[in-house]
Amino acid sequence: MYTLQNSANKEMNGGNEKIIGNEAALRQQFEIVKEFFQTDKGSEMIGSLHAMIETFLFTENLSQVTPEMREHIVNQLRMATLIAKLGDGYKNTLYA
Repeated sequence: MYTLQNSANKEMNGGNEKIIGNEAALRQQFEIVKEFFQTDKGSEMIGSLHAMIETFLFTENLSQVTPEMREHIVNQLRMATLIAKLGDGYKNTLYA
């Protein structure tokens, strides 16, 4: 039983060492996200993306939307989702 606990502790400590070893990279990523949201709020960026997409979708020439344009729309929506998740994560780290 004691041997099992020791091996479990070693595994857990090994995981902690990886986290500690990545601390500089995590801090750098946090700073990038922090700077990103100091320019504009996530909601403002998402609103802008949605306005562009809505303008495009409600044009008279919608029948001429190419597959490439559809791919760009999907990418814009995915970007909005990423911005929302980053914004939420950033807020949560400020209040933790």
